[in-house]
Amino acid sequence: MLIQFSMSNFRSFRNPAVFSMKASSGKELPDNIINTERMELLKSAAIFGANAAGKTNIIRAIASAIMIIRTSDMRQINDKIPFIDQFMFSHDKAAETSFEFDFLTNGNRYIYGFSCTKERITQEYLTAYYSQKPSEIFRRENHKYSFSNTGVKNELEPLTERNTPNKLFLATATSWNARSTKEPYIWFSTCIDVFDSDNPMIQSLSLYEADKDGELRSFTQKLLKEADINISDYAIRSKKVAAPPVISMGVPFLSKEYAVMSRHDIKEGDGNISTYYLPMQNESKGTQNLFFMSPQIKKALDNGYVFCVDELDSSMHPALLLYIVGLFNNPDTNPHGAQLIMTSHTTELLSTNVMRRDQIFFVEKNNDTGISELYSLDEFSARTREDIRKAYLAGRFGAVPNII
Repeated sequence: MLIQFSMSNFRSFRNPAVFSMKASSGKELPDNIINTERMELLKSAAIFGANAAGKTNIIRAIASAIMIIRTSDMRQINDKIPFIDQFMFSHDKAAETSFEFDFLTNGNRYIYGFSCTKERITQEYLTAYYSQKPSEIFRRENHKYSFSNTGVKNELEPLTERNTPNKLFLATATSWNARSTKEPYIWFSTCIDVFDSDNPMIQSLSLYEADKDGELRSFTQKLLKEADINISDYAIRSKKVAAPPVISMGVPFLSKEYAVMSRHDIKEGDGNISTYYLPMQNESKGTQNLFFMSPQIKKALDNGYVFCVDELDSSMHPALLLYIVGLFNNPDTNPHGAQLIMTSHTTELLSTNVMRRDQIFFVEKNNDTGISELYSLDEFSARTREDIRKAYLAGRFGAVPNII
């Protein structure tokens, strides 16, 4: 479970930005809260803002940090560090980009962060909370390492010689079976994902192929039915092709060629039902997004994972968006504490009957400096019976376009 994500010097965010999934002290909508032994966390959060304000960059920052971690062991000694996209309106091209995750996994809390340029890791650290007291497992300043205690030092120090300036020690140590780093690394490799809307099939088709018991098929059929989409079923065929593997969001795309067909049961003029199969690419963009997103949503709900998606509402009816958000906020459909983080323009979410104030975030860009700022609705003083949607559109919270 994600507690907090921080970053700086990434795309339109020059200054530190903090995105927190900690619940505030408010008692409204208790079903939207995950109660852990350590703290209360939010099940979902929505980020609003004008076009080009920087909403997408929050999701991209999470994706980039995850990918730097997941691909660390693949880098050769002279390779550049990928996925670094620094704040562009600055003359300081040597400035570091920084990321930090605060998260819970298997009942333990960890804080892991790193700073880097495109050439090298300049700082890296891992802190564990096995109790209320923090214990720093390791800290790295360039290629100098320090450790919390003798036991950890004896395990990790020999592995520092196997690391290189462009690799993360978290990944290197775990690849050599270090016990101290294994649990947090597994969280990054399996428990948090960003939906890649540019390559949705890469993440989803392998999950559809692995659906031997039909649970995913039933879930997708229900989701399509809730969307009032006239698709009763689907068929997926694949064949191996001689092509190099592609990696997207840390998921290798198998060297296969896929054909995805949607099934339509159509009532003819004589009252009989005829079945037709159409290529998925012939369906609407919204239908394709929903179909390929379905396995990721189910995977998150089944395992209590973190699911991040940019513009979840793209080509999607507001009622369907509310339904998907409801899957995460409802304890019956989300018993394991999965979390949904999304950007959106759908103002139907701006209702105290749907989302708590601490679940709503805004991004606003200063057009003079090109710098984006992230802030929460919870930072504004609450007004009795305030219509949040109306107040947002009126500009009370900022993060709306200035239309002349």
